[in-house]
Order: sequence, then structure tokens, then C-alpha cells
Amino acid sequence: MQLKDVRTHTLRTLFAAAYVTNAVISGIYFGNNSMYINFAVALITMVLAIGMALVTLQQPESLMVYLEVSGKEIVFTFRTKTVADAIQILFLFGMHTPGKVMALITAVFWMAARGLAKKRPDIFRELFRSHPSDPEMGEDVGEDDYAEAPEGGRAEA
Repeated sequence: MQLKDVRTHTLRTLFAAAYVTNAVISGIYFGNNSMYINFAVALITMVLAIGMALVTLQQPESLMVYLEVSGKEIVFTFRTKTVADAIQILFLFGMHTPGKVMALITAVFWMAARGLAKKRPDIFRELFRSHPSDPEMGEDVGEDDYAEAPEGGRAEA
């Protein structure tokens, strides 16, 4: 296994762990409240968290193949992750202290993913499918960028 695969797998695992924790907190909140709106908020958050955890881990394989073949590839994009994370963050803030903590952790992971788009577009492209609405990417570093520069100048590409 190469370092690149380990990095991608580690990031996927961290993102999925946050989503599973969001789903658990939503489940606890779902079971501890008797108001209709709290049930709805917890249920929406659970569905989004479980769905994003499955997409992040790209499991089960049969579901991922179905989504790709049926033209629903948008679920694999950064835009979908952004919308799902924003909704989860908003709803988690209403779920007492554990929800607030997970909302902050989810927001940090969302900002980290945006940072990856700028600093490490190679890792970003491994995690998410491309979509026109994706954040502006940084530049890939190619072998030509390390060419010897002539005296007093930069290397011409």
C-alpha cells in the first residue's frame, strides 16, 4: 500500500467517524425528545450522517455502483458534502452540548476539506468527484516545476 492510499484511507476514516458520531448523537436526541420538530430534526440529521458516511467510505459497493450507473453521481461531489455538512451543523447545534461539540468538529472537517482543495488538490480529487461547483483548486506540482532554473530566472514551462 502506498503512502497516497494510506492518506486517502485515513481521511475517509476520519470523515466517516465524524458522520457516524453525528448519527449516534442524533439517535440519542431522537429518543430523548417528545416534540415532533425534534424528531424531524434528529431523523434528518441521522439520514444525512449515515448517507454521507456510506458515501465517504464508498460502501456497500452495490449501492455505490447503483448511484454511479443511475446518474446520481452528484452524491460523490464536494458540493453535496458541503450541503449535507451545513444542514448537519445547523441541526447539531440544537442538540445540547454533545451536538454542539460535534457541530464544531464537523465544521473543522469541512474547513479541512476546503483547505485540501487549495493546498493538496491531488488528495482532494481522490476524495471527491469533480463538479463545476467545486472550490477553486490549487495547482498540481508536476515534475517540470522542479526543473533547473537558468541563471537569474525561473524555469520556463
